[in-house]
Amino acid sequence: MSKRILLPFLLLIAFSLQAQEELQTPEASKTAELFIDGNREKLLGNWEKAAAKFKEVLDKEPKNDAAAYELARVYEALKDTDKALTSARNAVEWNPANAWYKYYLAELYQKLDKDSQAAELYAQLVKADPHNEGYYFKWAYHLVRASKPAEAIKVYDMLEKKIGINEETTRHKQTLYLGMGDYKKAGKEVQELIERFPKNVEYRHMLANFYDQTGDKEKAKATYNEILKLNPEDARAKIALADDSKGIDDLKFLNSLRPVFENPNTDIDTKIKEIIPYVTRLAETNDKSLGNSLLALTSLLATVHPNVAKSHSVLGDVYYHSGMPDKALEAYKRCIELDKNVWAVWEQVLYIYFDKKDYQNLVKTTEDALDLFPNQASAYYFNGLGYNGLQKPNDALSALQQAIVMTAKNPPLRFNVLREMGESHYQLKKYPQAEKALNDALQLNPKDPATLERLGDVQYQLGKANEALQFWQKAMEHGGKSEMLQRKVLEGKLME
Repeated sequence: MSKRILLPFLLLIAFSLQAQEELQTPEASKTAELFIDGNREKLLGNWEKAAAKFKEVLDKEPKNDAAAYELARVYEALKDTDKALTSARNAVEWNPANAWYKYYLAELYQKLDKDSQAAELYAQLVKADPHNEGYYFKWAYHLVRASKPAEAIKVYDMLEKKIGINEETTRHKQTLYLGMGDYKKAGKEVQELIERFPKNVEYRHMLANFYDQTGDKEKAKATYNEILKLNPEDARAKIALADDSKGIDDLKFLNSLRPVFENPNTDIDTKIKEIIPYVTRLAETNDKSLGNSLLALTSLLATVHPNVAKSHSVLGDVYYHSGMPDKALEAYKRCIELDKNVWAVWEQVLYIYFDKKDYQNLVKTTEDALDLFPNQASAYYFNGLGYNGLQKPNDALSALQQAIVMTAKNPPLRFNVLREMGESHYQLKKYPQAEKALNDALQLNPKDPATLERLGDVQYQLGKANEALQFWQKAMEHGGKSEMLQRKVLEGKLME
């Protein structure tokens, strides 16, 4: 239970003890009862009744700090911030030695963006309790919010005199110096941390990152070399030193990563982080040379980390975007064997089966996936695709109807589902239903040539040859180029 929760009860006990000390005069007894009643109503959430009780206490004892504090909390619950502030200030004024009153008032100030006033309260709290580290951090925090970074730095300096130089205060001070444009002092902060802990390479990484951010590449390079003297296997330092070729000769940079990827002790996330931007670029460009360099690294990744699912996932991505779907499928399957809980990997497998027109495996895999991901609309969509491919339109419709319920906020997927529902109805020769589904799909994507074309086929089956020809012509206008479509337009009839 937190101190904040305990506080009302502690105050209640204190109040009761005070009443006892006053020999339980009738008036004191009545005031104590009112205070107890007020707390009871507050705990029940009866804020207006609670406020009335605490006001009665204050009528009888105009400077009762405990009642003022409780009344402030009630007003806050009623969202009457002005009255809450007034009551909280009264509590602090009537009992300035009570740290909890000041802490609460500071919280009110924070909610109202009155950071200078909050900072002043924490200054008082630090003076009264100089060993409470939390007060220093809150004091500095409010000074920063009040646009007083130099004063905040002084607070951190005060704290460091108490607890010594440490990472947290150094990071705060460095950030403030950077914001003030004083790069020299920002760098000095980290250097002092390194002097205090010379064998901690993380602090040297902080310094190297600082130099990178401020554009001092030579000092960054020197710092990374210092790190490698302390730890010759430090992967981040090796990668950073290889960065000289990044953006200039990316293939050279990727090839330079091989020693890092060969090291099984290097964290796999560090490795993957470096190549993900290039995998994204491969997906966009299908650059063969880039693909080959990435295949060398990701194959090594899967070899060095054979039991880590993500190593096979990224290998699968590189195979897929390098035009090797069968190899990608193997990698994705291995990833799923190691970790079944990543939907994106399952989805890639489904895309591959669909592209290969392997409808049997598409159906089987979607049904396996739905056991794990029953809320994935695209799993139902792929299931419908598979059943349509197997010429089982009733089974397809069952899955697609489930998908349509789940796609209200996903127009692109909803379009695909509606188009496939149209296909299912077409296979069942339910042409009016097919017409409706395809028309609904076109409301979401009016220029899709395959959907314009299929709607033309439906119109022809409904005996509307002229309308069918218009849809086939629109399909060609929007990019449809199949020989079958051209024949439909030329001859004005459906040929299947």
